[in-house]
Amino acid sequence: MDHDLAVKSQACEKYLLGELSPELRDAYEEHYFGCAECAAQLQAAAEFMAAGRGILAAAPAAVPQADYVRVPRAWMPWMNPLVAIPAFAVLLMVIGYQNVVTIPNWKQAAEPRVLRMFSLISANTRGEGGLIFSVAPDEPFGVYVDVPVDPAYSNYLLRLEDPAGASTLLRSLTAQEAQKTQVVTVDPGRKSGKFAVVVSGLRTAGAETSSAKEIARLQFTVEVKN
Repeated sequence: MDHDLAVKSQACEKYLLGELSPELRDAYEEHYFGCAECAAQLQAAAEFMAAGRGILAAAPAAVPQADYVRVPRAWMPWMNPLVAIPAFAVLLMVIGYQNVVTIPNWKQAAEPRVLRMFSLISANTRGEGGLIFSVAPDEPFGVYVDVPVDPAYSNYLLRLEDPAGASTLLRSLTAQEAQKTQVVTVDPGRKSGKFAVVVSGLRTAGAETSSAKEIARLQFTVEVKN
């Protein structure tokens, strides 16, 4: 799934409501894990829906209505049965749809897998200290990364280096793709320590990855808290 399709199909909203098929859900997750714009949109929408659930849960019980007071018909001509009955019928249909379809879907939708997000943008990540990200055990998270683009390179590699020095390729980027903020997924498991997103450049698209030259090392510390 590409970005235009995700936006046009309202994949974010349907994902949060559990209305995507398993195939489209997996395709959307694969997309938003690597798209900074969609990741930010999904996180904001999830927070908005969570707040809405809290408001619904805290809604007060219905207050008994006061005794009926007859109002002169001249004051409220719209209460004429010829007008009121169709109007109330439409109102009941709207309320029924909201309660039977919309709100239950909102409340009962399967919990989406929304990554916690951190940022390595505009931060001093090249020093010894770096940033500290606190997460729960076995909790993957997303990290926003800006690639330092250099005209000398046509392609870029992003790798994740763990505290033991093991390196995992996250993705490769063209020069055009590198112009956009990237989202990389980090899954530390239960491993605390210093990690780094290593950015390397390739001078030609077909060059061996072993010839890539390191351009930046964006360091951060992960604290896994029980």
